[in-house]
Amino acid sequence: MFYCQNCGSKIESAQKFCSFCGFSFKVEEESNDKDARIYELEQKIVRLEQIGQREQREVKKSISSSFSPWMAILPIGFVAAFLGFFALIIWIVRQ
Repeated sequence: MFYCQNCGSKIESAQKFCSFCGFSFKVEEESNDKDARIYELEQKIVRLEQIGQREQREVKKSISSSFSPWMAILPIGFVAAFLGFFALIIWIVRQ
């Protein structure tokens, strides 16, 4: 069992393409060129960071767009109405 170099999903050894992401598996000469592998990994890191930043912006947008001033005003109004009702009951009982 092998893993895709692009997405990390499990693949069979006879497959020429990843069934998940479509990455092509070419038989390459094995080289000790570490710089090329480091460059590939750096590019993947950059892509993942961009995806993470994009997701963070989307979360911030959804949080900021879901906040409304009524979320603060309504609880204060309910407390004021409850206290007013409570004061009215006390006033009626005392008379």
